[in-house]
Amino acid sequence: MSKRYKYFKRLSLFSITLCLSLLIAMSATIMVVYFRLSSAAISNSSPFFYALLFGLPYIPILIASLIVYIKLRKKIRIDYPELLIKQEKLSKEVIIKRIIKSIAATIIICLILLIIAPFVALPLFLNRHVDYKGYTTQNYPLQDIYVATDYALNENQIYLKTEDGLNLWTSEIFAENPKAVIIYLSGIVQPSVTYFYGHAKYMQDNGYASILLEVRGHGKSDGNRICLGYEETKDVQAVVDYIQSSPKYDGVPIVLHGVSMGGAIAVNAFGQIDEIDALIAMSAYSSFEDVVIDIMDNYGIPQFIQTFEKPLISSSLKMMFGSEAVEHIKPIEQIKNTNGRPVLLMASSGDMEVPMDNLHRLKDANPNVEVWIRDSWEHFIVKDCDFKNMAKDKEYCNKLLEFIEKSLGY
Repeated sequence: MSKRYKYFKRLSLFSITLCLSLLIAMSATIMVVYFRLSSAAISNSSPFFYALLFGLPYIPILIASLIVYIKLRKKIRIDYPELLIKQEKLSKEVIIKRIIKSIAATIIICLILLIIAPFVALPLFLNRHVDYKGYTTQNYPLQDIYVATDYALNENQIYLKTEDGLNLWTSEIFAENPKAVIIYLSGIVQPSVTYFYGHAKYMQDNGYASILLEVRGHGKSDGNRICLGYEETKDVQAVVDYIQSSPKYDGVPIVLHGVSMGGAIAVNAFGQIDEIDALIAMSAYSSFEDVVIDIMDNYGIPQFIQTFEKPLISSSLKMMFGSEAVEHIKPIEQIKNTNGRPVLLMASSGDMEVPMDNLHRLKDANPNVEVWIRDSWEHFIVKDCDFKNMAKDKEYCNKLLEFIEKSLGY
């Protein structure tokens, strides 16, 4: 085996190690934008913190690659000094060509990573069932699971079947001669819909019945995929069918109230189910593609990359949910189908998870909707995210009651 062969073999092994390390690190940096969606639902920490957190596991790989490089160079310098001498005599033209090739290769690799990122990260994030921990941690502050008795409520737990065969967990909190029945929907990953027992208690005290709906892919409901609002209209339809088939709700108006992804689901369902009389959507995204791009913007990712990435995100979603759903079953389109029914869109001015641009886009799509913007950071609107004691948030509660009673003519 010639010295030159040994040299190039060792150099090739090092190059492969270093390139793989860099590829893994760059992949993590790009994909963290998509996985930020889950952390967005659980924390208000800065994007930089999460980028650092997700990047930490790859630092040892880069350090190991650097050590390999240093040792390899030292070995070559001792065993094959003549090769290093030849390298030092390379012409400027050759050096420039190698630099250009290296830059071109880096750009090509980055483009490939940008292309494959949504097709890898989004399915990994979405194809799962969300099981709540039942306790809070620093990074998962909204993972509790409440029960009706925590609020001195009597409930009727029901499993409703959707038209595509999924069983959904619901909790019905009845009120005598209800003014309306309110369907509650929660967000992506967390919190569980049981956080809305506080709302149900408050509304019962004011003469309203409630049904808490755990959408597909979450908690005790069936489903192994988070559907982002594309398929959950079937879940809402199952609840509406139950209400309309129950004599105790004969003639009782239906109000739909959702937050975050639940807000987006609520907008989509409202646009397709005429039997719903009023809508409250809190921190709803205008489309899933929009909110991913908004998160990229929060990271400071250049505009040209955002423009390049958006159609790729849409393509990835179409592979999972179908072109028809991705193009039409999204809040920016369904908000146009209110047909004069009352809508309240709520958002916080400092929300970093679903930025205010989403509300503005929805408002532009339907100027007739009512808007309430809270001067706060809370993604979930309720003060300090204290769902359990939401009745103490008088401003929020008054706004809800004011809108519902005005909408239903009370």
